[in-house]
Amino acid sequence: MFQIKTEAFGEYEAYLLSDTTGAHQLKLVPAFGACVIDLQLNGQAVLDTYKTPREMGINRWAKNVLLYPFPNRLKNGQYEWDGQAYAFPVNDVPTDNALHGFGTEQEMEVAGSEATADYAQVRCRFDYDGALEYYPFPFRFEAAFTLRSGALEVELSVENTGASALPFGMGWHPYFRLSDDLANHHLHLPPCEMIGVNAAMIPTGKRYEYTTFSQPRRIGSEVLDNCFALQQQEGRIEIVLTHADQELRYWQEVGESGFPYVQLFTPPHRTCLAIEPMTCNIDAFNNGEGLIRVESGERRAAVFGVDKKV
Repeated sequence: MFQIKTEAFGEYEAYLLSDTTGAHQLKLVPAFGACVIDLQLNGQAVLDTYKTPREMGINRWAKNVLLYPFPNRLKNGQYEWDGQAYAFPVNDVPTDNALHGFGTEQEMEVAGSEATADYAQVRCRFDYDGALEYYPFPFRFEAAFTLRSGALEVELSVENTGASALPFGMGWHPYFRLSDDLANHHLHLPPCEMIGVNAAMIPTGKRYEYTTFSQPRRIGSEVLDNCFALQQQEGRIEIVLTHADQELRYWQEVGESGFPYVQLFTPPHRTCLAIEPMTCNIDAFNNGEGLIRVESGERRAAVFGVDKKV
């Protein structure tokens, strides 16, 4: 049996989804980008999270928050859409780019919740009115988090509530871990190509076959901050992370109605691995790779999740 409760997290209200044994728990803060501050599957914490409201407010690493209307980087913050030029504020100063859109800290409302014998679900919603001059396209964005025994599933969706087509990309920024010892985690990736980037982390147009983790391999001292195009074009792919006798299976739907890209990042503190599903490539507002064109009244959705064995 699953249940949903609320509790204070500093000035915020956190939603706690759990089963009655406490072995499976999800805690998130809808009013701060639906930031996930705890995820436990079969009694094991599997995310590196913000521990305090102050740490979350600083949001240094964008831990476990939603990314939209684009994930990753936008070159110099600039793009053109249907003949009109726009410019996002540059918030990644070292590369002179815009990073992760404007969804990471948006106040979302809880549009619905449900707890049954088999699962608990919270659906978070953000209605955007198009007020920003650099993105004047109204939309409704929703994230449905569904917790089951040993598993979390997340559906992200966008609905165009304006009169004209809009450009869109979305993703999540989770930091997975099975212990604080990232070096001794093993990683297994599906067939993929690494996106070639320049010094500003913008794609060069080149792709490279990537086989470093095509078989399970110890992460060791490997440094990752790379985007990968997944070769599988339909269904779902899995990325497997193991440590000792623990195994975590992250998955995402792929293809045009899924997440055909994934970003992997080893943060400097090296206690976790970011596995970031993305519907589009880096700088998709300019190169168009994976960019979703959402027509007026249209809704687009994609799903990812994570499972953990006992």
